[in-house]
Amino acid sequence: MRRTFMFASHALQGAWIPRWRRGGWALPACCLLLALTWAGPALAAKPAPQATPEPSGTSATALDVTEPQVWGTVRAVLGGTNLVVVTPEITRLDVRLLGVEPPELPRQGRPDIQSTEGQPFGPEAATYVRDLLVDKQVRLESYGKDRAGRTLAVVWLGDINVNLTLVKEGFAWVSPSIAVPKVRAVLEVAERQAQVGKYGLWALPNPEPPWEFRKRHRLPAE
Repeated sequence: MRRTFMFASHALQGAWIPRWRRGGWALPACCLLLALTWAGPALAAKPAPQATPEPSGTSATALDVTEPQVWGTVRAVLGGTNLVVVTPEITRLDVRLLGVEPPELPRQGRPDIQSTEGQPFGPEAATYVRDLLVDKQVRLESYGKDRAGRTLAVVWLGDINVNLTLVKEGFAWVSPSIAVPKVRAVLEVAERQAQVGKYGLWALPNPEPPWEFRKRHRLPAE
């Protein structure tokens, strides 16, 4: 044992040792190493800080946080974007597809509203949604409610994003009032692709957004 120690000592005498290890830092460094060795288990056991929940509200930032997801069956499609969904608890939900606006449907037979023939692709868009969703089970990714009390939602049919599909196939515009940045970003990409491909309503010479159509005919939004 002694011979081994002497051999190690001679070897160290010929080796270059950094200055910080030769001088007065060696003892503090050893102390620090011992302290970290003892404190390691305690530091590892300390729980990570919890994320602070974002406040609820109607701002774009607050709406960007989804509410608990809901499953249900679509019982009716009203127009192109309004759905009646019944949950497993037999609760009725009035749902509006978030961020999309299909062409206006014809409006007739109401004395307080001017009759109009609607817009091109309006009936086609409504039929598309009806055929796709009625009596089908869907998942709702909800983002609060609109002023009419309807649940604003991205609707999923299996792995199909219905809102995105409507825009991608040229059956709807992206709503200018959507207040959920992450949903808006995805829809706007799909809208540009539909424009370039001239899908659906984008094959028309001068497609008019429904909000401009309503303004021109003095129609309320539905």
